[in-house]
Amino acid sequence: MKQKVRFRHYLEYGAFRSIQLWITCFPIAWTGAFLRGVLRIVFRVCWPLKKETISRIREVFGEDTSVARCRVIARTSVWNMMMNFIELFHAKKMDAAYLQKHLEGTEQAAAKIRALIDKYGGVVIALPHMGNWDLAGITCSAFNFPLMALGRPQNNPLFEAWLRRSRLNFQTVDRRHPSSFVRVAHHLKSGGVFAILPDVRHNKPAVSTTVFGKPDVQLGKGLAKFARMGNVPILPVVMERKSAAFHAVHLYDPIFPDLEADVAEDAKRITQQVWDIIEQNVREKPEQWFWHNRRWILTPLYTQTR
Repeated sequence: MKQKVRFRHYLEYGAFRSIQLWITCFPIAWTGAFLRGVLRIVFRVCWPLKKETISRIREVFGEDTSVARCRVIARTSVWNMMMNFIELFHAKKMDAAYLQKHLEGTEQAAAKIRALIDKYGGVVIALPHMGNWDLAGITCSAFNFPLMALGRPQNNPLFEAWLRRSRLNFQTVDRRHPSSFVRVAHHLKSGGVFAILPDVRHNKPAVSTTVFGKPDVQLGKGLAKFARMGNVPILPVVMERKSAAFHAVHLYDPIFPDLEADVAEDAKRITQQVWDIIEQNVREKPEQWFWHNRRWILTPLYTQTR
């Protein structure tokens, strides 16, 4: 059902577009430097969610991790997320030539994805909240890979339309709708690419995974489910921000579903293998990961805490 556009939506969108037009007057590098300075002051004077963020970082790296180190990780993580959004303002200029200049490994990544599609018919990209994860979608669009992802529509339909355009119109299907799974399976069997963010906890019992040394962390079923439905490989991809406007993309060996294996056991194997790659990157480059996600990966299920 199409959402009705209300007067407040126009006001919100007008203010948002005004900010966008102002920001795009400046190079991305200038905006990045300005945001760094602002965040240094903010995190010194009034660190948002300080207690929660320190707790999360120390839960992974140990209680002896200094507050100063936690501050750098948290501040850089916020800066990176804000820069992701800033770069969406500039998305229309991010064609193949721009990406080849600003995204290290672009041609190799495009060649590998093309080879997997040609051989297996489609591919699932496992993409954690690291670096500019939206840039992976922009890259797929720039190289004409039909991309699909699950999501939820924005409350403001005008902003939702802008977001789709900024992501160069790759398909986003509503994850709440029962037909979404069928659409994704058909997309994969038709030579498409499906992207999924696998590094957030699930709200209900799903795939039991060992995460940061903690057993029985529930990660989503979708990663393995869609790969099995389409009988296509999973390609772990990690984005890395080198600076405000320069990035690198890291691709790992594809992981294949085993249709002969037990469904639950195969899902556990696939999910654990993908997570192990993500965890290695988080431990090596913690500033690249988004530590502030509401669905913190180590939060136990309510059923586990009773």
